[in-house]
Amino acid sequence: MEPTQEQIKTLAAKLNEATKKEVITIETHEGENLTLTDSKFGGYPYVPKNGHIPRDSEGNPFFMVAQINCEQLPENNIYPKEGLLQFWIIDGDDLYGLDLQDPCSNAGKRVLYFPEPTEGLSLDEVKLQYVLTEEYTPMTPYKELALTFIRREEGITPWDVNFDRLFTDLWNEAFSDDIETIWDLPEETRRLLWDIVPDGTEHRIGGYPYFTQQDPREEDSPFTELLLQMNSDADHIMWGTMGVANFFIRKEDLKEKNFEEVLYNWDC
Repeated sequence: MEPTQEQIKTLAAKLNEATKKEVITIETHEGENLTLTDSKFGGYPYVPKNGHIPRDSEGNPFFMVAQINCEQLPENNIYPKEGLLQFWIIDGDDLYGLDLQDPCSNAGKRVLYFPEPTEGLSLDEVKLQYVLTEEYTPMTPYKELALTFIRREEGITPWDVNFDRLFTDLWNEAFSDDIETIWDLPEETRRLLWDIVPDGTEHRIGGYPYFTQQDPREEDSPFTELLLQMNSDADHIMWGTMGVANFFIRKEDLKEKNFEEVLYNWDC
């Protein structure tokens, strides 16, 4: 006998409860009078006194896609309690700094953490350093978006590499007709599930990811923590053609505030 819609909804709710994680979703709006240490997408970054904009081995500047001021986040157990976290990609690269062979490479991306962002360079001093090509960036250079943060808890998204296995195990425990993968189910059943489970399409910190193609991680990947997700919004942010960018980190590295090895991916 085919499972009823109510049984499927109950199963989806059980999966959501079993995989629930803390997530901070991000809403963007036009930035006005943002300081150099405010949270923002794009715009001008905080640079320490006597510091420099990150550059590659040939002296080309990086482009800051996001800056998160940890003290401006709602109470959470994801990010450090204080400091600034910055996300940079190389300027003028049509792959936005993505290394398809080594997504953890820092040749085309950087994640920088400033635990105590004390006095930094002035805006005029930053502008002297921060000169971009204005080509191949997911945002208009120098345009900045202010950020609003909302904390909640949410279960696994269908895009996550572990979703199929976890769902299939629950299905086979609940129903007599075993499946090997969610794709063994009728399309109508899958559509019902997609309508119930979280889709994870927002800009976000923590929780589970969204992809337009597929998760670049293997099931046993240690890069379990979603450090940041930036989606396209048609108005201000565009990763390729309505794509999405993700930064993942190991749980132990995040706990130790070690951002040297971060897995960076974007797809469209």
